[in-house]
Amino acid sequence: MKKSLTAVLAIGASFGVLAACGTETDSGSEEAVITVGTEATYPPFTYKDKGEITGYDIDVLNEAAERAGYTVEYEPMDFKGLVPALDAERIDMIANQMSITPEREEKYAFSTPYAVSGAQVIVASDNEDIQGIDDLDGKDVGSTQGSVYAQLAEEAGAEVKFYKGANQVLQDLQVGRLDAALNDRLFILTELEKTGYDVKAVGDVFNKSEAGYMTRQDSDVLDKLDDALAEMQEDGTMAEIGEKYFGEDISQ
Repeated sequence: MKKSLTAVLAIGASFGVLAACGTETDSGSEEAVITVGTEATYPPFTYKDKGEITGYDIDVLNEAAERAGYTVEYEPMDFKGLVPALDAERIDMIANQMSITPEREEKYAFSTPYAVSGAQVIVASDNEDIQGIDDLDGKDVGSTQGSVYAQLAEEAGAEVKFYKGANQVLQDLQVGRLDAALNDRLFILTELEKTGYDVKAVGDVFNKSEAGYMTRQDSDVLDKLDDALAEMQEDGTMAEIGEKYFGEDISQ
């Protein structure tokens, strides 16, 4: 795999560089810069390791961006702030397991999918009453604001309480402030045991979804990026990154 680009944290919105612009290098040539918003608290997709933003979403984007001739600058923020930042043009793209939904596609553009997954219910380890999504009616369910999981919980009749990140949800779930939570089956597969919280996954995986990098519809970044993602599928790089984080190819 090619060497990943160094993730540079954007200091603030005033220092962000729009994708349509370029920055001049020491040699005088111009290179395109993409400012990317990410939660950086959602392992193994996007998180910080020794101060640097990394994860499956980040590794895939870094490799694709390098092949497409882009430099990536990351701006970490709460999940609920990602879409408003994109709307306000403070960032050019979101890399945060953004599910491709018809509602989002009405307003935003998505890259070729780079991850396929689904949702699953999480409860406290001693909870025997909730066995899946059909048991969430009238229950208190934790989620991050604006996520697909919040919408799924509401559709199941749950009372949704919003949190900044998955760890806060699991903490309140463990101590009984919540009845259940919903999350990505890949997060559950790789990270739930590592958290140390006394919780478990129940029921079948449902609502199969694809994740893509999300931009505004007027962005031209995706043309080259999609070509690079397709190339990574063909040469096995995408599968290699999936194996690194999940032990399997999750891109299809």
